[in-house]
Amino acid sequence: MLRGLLLSLLDAHPRIEVVAAAAGQREALDVIRPGEVDVALLDVELDDGNGIALARTLQDRDPDVRIVLMSSRNRLPLVRSVSAGAPSPWSYLSKRSPIGPGDLIRALAATAQGIAVVDQRQAERSESASETPLARLSSAQLRVLRLVAQGKGNGAVAEELDITPKAVEAQLTRTYRTLDVPEGANNRVTAVLEFLQTVHTDAWLDPDGPR
Repeated sequence: MLRGLLLSLLDAHPRIEVVAAAAGQREALDVIRPGEVDVALLDVELDDGNGIALARTLQDRDPDVRIVLMSSRNRLPLVRSVSAGAPSPWSYLSKRSPIGPGDLIRALAATAQGIAVVDQRQAERSESASETPLARLSSAQLRVLRLVAQGKGNGAVAEELDITPKAVEAQLTRTYRTLDVPEGANNRVTAVLEFLQTVHTDAWLDPDGPR
């Protein structure tokens, strides 16, 4: 029902063109083509995946696409952690907040200009809550850790990010320190487990998303 209402609202706006609509993650990957979409409005909770993984896959395919995520739960800390290495800022709106049609249109317009719009009520709640360990990592650390979580060695990570293997090792060392990996633990395995437990979706293992 919500998707139908949003489509009607956006279709009726003279400055917005809806070029694709999808009911889930797999369909979205089929109908959203690189270069055709300026802003993707995504639900975090999807029947066949989640909007956070979908957002990263869409930006992997097309770094110019902007992201607006909506959720009925407080996913802002996770969104902030995961989007830290994204090509452009992500906007986040809560379905539980009293957001009117004008607010949504303004959020889409601002996001299209590269300005992140964040639901202030969710932001206040997130600031009062404890942050996830990944939220303490830099965007460079997250990029490296994401590739390591895909099972890639330091050489492969260095080649994909166009940096040296020594730089990869340095980022991982800082990551282990930031995550407070216990002494005697397997640093690499512990960091990857922390990453996967926070993101909790297998879609992150494949940059192209599920097939």
